[in-house]
Amino acid sequence: MLKKIMKATLVYSFFMGQSLNASTVDFNLENNDFVGKYYPSSSAEQQVAVLVLGGSEGGLPEKLAQPVVDAGYPTLALAYFNADGLPQELEKIPLEYFTEAKSWLKSQNNVKPDELIIVGWSKGAELALLLASKDAEISKVVAIAPSSVVWAGILKDWTKVPASSWTEKGQELTHIPFKPSGPVNGLRDLYAQSLANRVDGNKADISVNDIRARVVLMTGENDAIWPAPQMANDICDKMNAKSENQCEHINYEDLDHLLDYKFLEKGTDINDAFIDKLKGN
Repeated sequence: MLKKIMKATLVYSFFMGQSLNASTVDFNLENNDFVGKYYPSSSAEQQVAVLVLGGSEGGLPEKLAQPVVDAGYPTLALAYFNADGLPQELEKIPLEYFTEAKSWLKSQNNVKPDELIIVGWSKGAELALLLASKDAEISKVVAIAPSSVVWAGILKDWTKVPASSWTEKGQELTHIPFKPSGPVNGLRDLYAQSLANRVDGNKADISVNDIRARVVLMTGENDAIWPAPQMANDICDKMNAKSENQCEHINYEDLDHLLDYKFLEKGTDINDAFIDKLKGN
């Protein structure tokens, strides 16, 4: 657990249809060690809150949070590296950090205390599925460009060998290292070769059969970063073999990693699909 008091931002949100007007207030979380931006819902009714997790860009995932906020959900956009007081690189991030954030979010006014939705993209999608495999109170995961396994971390200096992306109780989670078997043609090829050359005995697999949540995976067939479509198929195959229709994979043939951000654009079919799946339809 981080010992330093982190800064978070509280955003008081007032909705007029689908438009958002927000004023921000900075405050210190004296008993909750995390960095985030919180958008309360304007609804007086108790709602399920959404935890939003970005990817290898780090910092606050405000871009990803925006359509969730626009849909009316109380939303916490959470940073887990590359922000003040946090690790600067995506390596050995403690899962206990997210326990603090989840507990705080579920304790907010008009938020259901025993249920949570997680939305993540790329490394944040890997993380969302990992957290859901360890927390029965997560009721839904919407993961864009997900991973079926725990990967090595991502360092700015690619000549260094990264440790695992995540730790639990001070120990690195078993992960797949970057281990190509031949010449590498781009990042997707690096990840694909490393996946094919794994020697972990499947111990790096995310335990998706422990997930109780409804899972929606969205991928682009032309993903140039990692083989998200293949990994999404693996996830749904495992989950649906155990519990029919628990996992849904939506693949877009012409889109790249993060769906070319098109799901963030209001009024598009893919944005409508994202919101529809977020709401459970």
